[in-house]
Amino acid sequence: MKKSFFGFIKPKLTYEPIRDLDAEPTYVRVSQTIKYILNTPLEKSGDMVVSVGDQVKSGQRIQITDDTEDYVLASRSGKVAEIKPFLGMMQKKMTAVSIAVDAETAQVVDGEFKQESQSPALESAARFLHGLPGKPDFTPFFDPDKLIKAIVVMGVDKDLAATTNQYFVKTGIESIKTGIDILRKITGIHNVILAVPEPLVQVAGAAGAGVKTVDSEYPAAHPQLIIKHVLADEMKSGNAEGNADVAFFSAEAVSAIGAAFNTGRLPLEKMVTFISKAGKKQLVSAPIGTPVSEILAAINETVNDGDRIIFGGPMTGVSVYSTDHPVQADTDAIIIQDRSQIPEQTDQACINCGECVRICPVNIPVNILIRFLEAEQYEAATAEAELDACIECGLCTFVCESRIPIFQHIMLAKHTLDRMKAEESNV
Repeated sequence: MKKSFFGFIKPKLTYEPIRDLDAEPTYVRVSQTIKYILNTPLEKSGDMVVSVGDQVKSGQRIQITDDTEDYVLASRSGKVAEIKPFLGMMQKKMTAVSIAVDAETAQVVDGEFKQESQSPALESAARFLHGLPGKPDFTPFFDPDKLIKAIVVMGVDKDLAATTNQYFVKTGIESIKTGIDILRKITGIHNVILAVPEPLVQVAGAAGAGVKTVDSEYPAAHPQLIIKHVLADEMKSGNAEGNADVAFFSAEAVSAIGAAFNTGRLPLEKMVTFISKAGKKQLVSAPIGTPVSEILAAINETVNDGDRIIFGGPMTGVSVYSTDHPVQADTDAIIIQDRSQIPEQTDQACINCGECVRICPVNIPVNILIRFLEAEQYEAATAEAELDACIECGLCTFVCESRIPIFQHIMLAKHTLDRMKAEESNV
């Protein structure tokens, strides 16, 4: 995306009007190989649970070691073909596991979850459902320092262009209602709120939850801004310090939770908003682990040298370097950007125009922050320029007159600080 103008009034970006949410998605059937990316570094894995040559079934948990909670769910049956190190964003060390799909047994289902689903419980949800589409996160309910007062189901999409969660509200409100009922049962929290854009308020009423509308101006759908602007009443009561916490789930994740406990079978098809180089938007359903190349083939989209493949929306998405990169449980959008449309980034110095300061939704002094970040003074950036308050919306990069990749500087700084803290704790 390119900045629209320069001036003293901040530019206003709005989530796109909802269109074609009733259109049938394009269904992709993976043909040969699926790949999963786990957060566990391979060299630190110790005694490995999974090995090359192992047979896996659809719905089976795949993890590197028994002593980690990090796992993915196999979306197809087959044989483990390869396990190798994988470098993620900011050189994060991870592990890639590739499965050669067996056409004859691709739909053979692992039955371990079916037994657990007979008596829904929070422990079984955490053990089996984290790898579902939408990647539901149950860890806040096990944190003794958190007091969860409400559950928010995100019927909105956090970044621009994506419509994945809105699609589930529009077309699958009954499955969302089932998922909400399950969440209430296993967590004991009855205050469930469905956050939706204004056009979906009427259909959202059938979910059996409280309905709140989210403003159309980006980044109003960011969880921290929803807490501040939409959930003010829910946040008034908390623990002894007056604090209360909110657990967030995407509409797709809640729909998948409902389907899992209702049928005893784990749904492992991920819905993705795909935007072509021509700007055409369509929904694509593919098994988790499907390489981008198979999606491109299914919808007749080509990628040439110099084009960009972006996982996520235009404001916060991350470029991937290969068409072998897989759709993951939390992949909501994929954008193909023609090389002629890629905005130029520079290493020019900040000209102190103030555009980033005016547009920042949390009022961070971005013009000061970027000076610390460019000098790699990350601890000073936190202490003196509120680095830790950034919600990572990407607006500062969008308006930067000098074309400084501020968002990427911020992500690098946060990653580096997290790594430093982890190293200190291991000393």
